[in-house]
Amino acid sequence: MTTDSDEWFRQAQYDIGTAESLIAAERYPPVIFFCHLALEKALKALYVEKYNDIPEKTHSLVLLIDLLEMELPPHLLDSLIVINRLGITGRYPHNLEKVLEQYTKGQTQKLVNETQEILTWLIQKSLKR
Repeated sequence: MTTDSDEWFRQAQYDIGTAESLIAAERYPPVIFFCHLALEKALKALYVEKYNDIPEKTHSLVLLIDLLEMELPPHLLDSLIVINRLGITGRYPHNLEKVLEQYTKGQTQKLVNETQEILTWLIQKSLKR
């Protein structure tokens, strides 16, 4: 792992781009995984900036927010909690047919839009920006 926050942010942007590409390919379940991954990397970038250290090994967006002692606007926090919960979908096997029924294009695009909003907010909190 790197303590270069710019690299963490670059990869977060790359991951949200991957999520958008997956929507175009109509591969909706892994979109949520990449949304989660983008936010996780952005939060870890902020961790690097704040503590000048490698972040904890965790996938919990909520834990990272707590470690950063950060207060997100309520609507962003609500979205982050949902993405945190749903991020597990792409990480571990589930019944594919049920997952495909749950994630329509509209629902998935909404999650990407919310992720982009949170990501923009996090990038603005960067000490280097």
